[in-house]
Amino acid sequence: MKFLLMYNPVSGRANFKSNLAKIIKEFSKTNHEIDIYESKEPKDLEKVSAIESKHYDVFLVAGGDGTVNEVLNGMMNSEKKPILGLLPSGTANDIAAILGINKNIKRSLKIYFNEKPVEMDVNQLNERYFLYTVASGILSRISYDVTRRHIKKYGYFAYVIEAMKDFSHDYRYPVKVKYDHQYLSCECVMILGLSTNRVGGMSLVNFSESKLNDGLFELRFFKRAKSFWRFRLLSSFIRGGKKLREDIHLVSSKFEIETSSNVEWNVDGEYACKGNIVIKTQKKAIKVFASPKRKKRYF
Repeated sequence: MKFLLMYNPVSGRANFKSNLAKIIKEFSKTNHEIDIYESKEPKDLEKVSAIESKHYDVFLVAGGDGTVNEVLNGMMNSEKKPILGLLPSGTANDIAAILGINKNIKRSLKIYFNEKPVEMDVNQLNERYFLYTVASGILSRISYDVTRRHIKKYGYFAYVIEAMKDFSHDYRYPVKVKYDHQYLSCECVMILGLSTNRVGGMSLVNFSESKLNDGLFELRFFKRAKSFWRFRLLSSFIRGGKKLREDIHLVSSKFEIETSSNVEWNVDGEYACKGNIVIKTQKKAIKVFASPKRKKRYF
């Protein structure tokens, strides 16, 4: 097979480039081909992946979740969609963790050389595609509010510091939701959608029993219904995403949400848009590589 390795030189602590010689050496032991492309600027990989999709069998993406999201959006706007493989080099690397891919490059490459890919759902928020999460409200801006300088200096702890700051803000916004010919209205401090049970480097084992190929997406509406809401929200995450009595958890293949025009949404940790949105899930839209253990669990 023909691979295109696309990497983000500033992801995480910006040291992935030192691994290129090792990767080339591992490929030289196989009958696979590899070309390498270094991202030049934000959104560059989205353009490159759209153009190069027809020329490659596998896109091997080295970076964090934002880098993967760029490549995904390029792929989804192409007729031919290569198989997606990951070499995590960001800070949280949630998508790679979900698929059972760690930072040991030699071990990860064995998966791409020996395992068969599986079909995976792709979600869409308005015009933006994403793989595993959508969020608004408290904690949702952290992934792109943290400066590159702080990430390089403190790593994952930079996000923890920003989360503590965000808890001091008073979030409160109205939403109207349409799903499966049903309607609901509530006031939220946060909306969190997941394809599986991991986000922000945390494993939310009690969030859901979702799969990555069932054509469904899950949304949790954290309501502003009681006093001590910050403590209650934090307790939910500490208990692995356990649902609180006042919160609403919905499962569907499509959601239409109306809210205030200043409400920001992110997908896969990247800013997407403000205001009203439509979320749709395309069942088994792409093929990805995953570890045998994660195939059994999520597919």
